[in-house]
Amino acid sequence: MRNRIVALSITTFFFLTAVTAQVQVSEEPRHVPVLVNNYIRLLDVWLPPGDTTWFHMHSTPSVFLHFTTTAIASEAEGEDWVSEQSVPGKVWYRSFTPDTLIHRVANVDSTPFHVNDIEILSYYDTLTYRRKLYFPLLFENERVTAYSLTRKYYATGIVKDRGPIIAELVSGDKVYYTNTVTNQKTEIRAGEYLYIDPGSSFYFSFKGNQPVNMILFEIK
Repeated sequence: MRNRIVALSITTFFFLTAVTAQVQVSEEPRHVPVLVNNYIRLLDVWLPPGDTTWFHMHSTPSVFLHFTTTAIASEAEGEDWVSEQSVPGKVWYRSFTPDTLIHRVANVDSTPFHVNDIEILSYYDTLTYRRKLYFPLLFENERVTAYSLTRKYYATGIVKDRGPIIAELVSGDKVYYTNTVTNQKTEIRAGEYLYIDPGSSFYFSFKGNQPVNMILFEIK
């Protein structure tokens, strides 16, 4: 009887491991969907010190942004652990088609790890040509354009007639988004995001003297 229980436990363990490995990233408990619409699914990830995510699958074009300085490690399915240092403001894109990724991530530091994973669910408008914004360009591909905003670029003028934009403040004093049509002002704090509807007319302003680092992702 005892051997049967042990065998059942082992079978259950491997079954659960196999099931967990097939979990989409949006269903992994540490990847919390905080914004979902026609164009994006923004997953806000907070990983406490010593914690590890489930094995999860990335299969949707995505952009990533790190907010913290944290020592982390990742293990792709069937491979060894790889160490990495998270740096605030690190940003990159990966299509995950056809290179689907199944992995898990561990926080091996003494401070929390904060990262955003923005899945790009659909195109916005690939037919209309739009000039680049006057902010420094980080990268551009077939799905998204990424810009970096520092303090000196906030007073450059009004932005309008763009695609869907996600503004994310990595560090610095409070930044304010003002919609020029409604005159509504929204505050963005470090570690927070703001979704800007396509076609909006707006500008950014800031308060304080600290350096500002904000990233804009515009969906094509």
